[in-house]
Amino acid sequence: MTDEEIIKLVINGDREKFGVIIERYEKRLRGFIKKLIGNNLEIDDLVEDSLIAAYQNLNGFDLKQKFSSWILRIAHNKTVDFIKKKKPKLINEGLDDFTENKKLIEELEIEKENKKELHSAIDSLELKYKEIIVLYFFEDKSYDEISDILHITTSNVGVILKRAKEKLKIIYETK
Repeated sequence: MTDEEIIKLVINGDREKFGVIIERYEKRLRGFIKKLIGNNLEIDDLVEDSLIAAYQNLNGFDLKQKFSSWILRIAHNKTVDFIKKKKPKLINEGLDDFTENKKLIEELEIEKENKKELHSAIDSLELKYKEIIVLYFFEDKSYDEISDILHITTSNVGVILKRAKEKLKIIYETK
């Protein structure tokens, strides 16, 4: 069953089916949020807040859209709100648990052995660049999906991604 089919059932009264959505997305949301704020005690709270907000706003979900993009947008918004309220300049503890991303390593011409330095470089990016890198390379989101999640134009996604890769390359090469 697709996410969208499950959501339709939940909207039509089978509320227990939302448990399937929680099972599918809890770990993914945790990883996404962790990539944005690093190791932080509030990750679980942000995941829970995101899932609750998704459940409470299901009637606002357009069943013609991808649910994964919609719920990532909610998690993104909750995380950005957290950063703005609690941590004006959040200092991350590293991204050692990033899964290796061949596409990013190839694009930046980085040897696989230098994965730790790459994650450190990603960690030092401004949030607007880090989130684009995370969504595109680690969440495998398309420009259209990123546009939807971040509420920016598709062409702006391309511009920001290009700048993010340039900044990342400079940071990586100076380490």
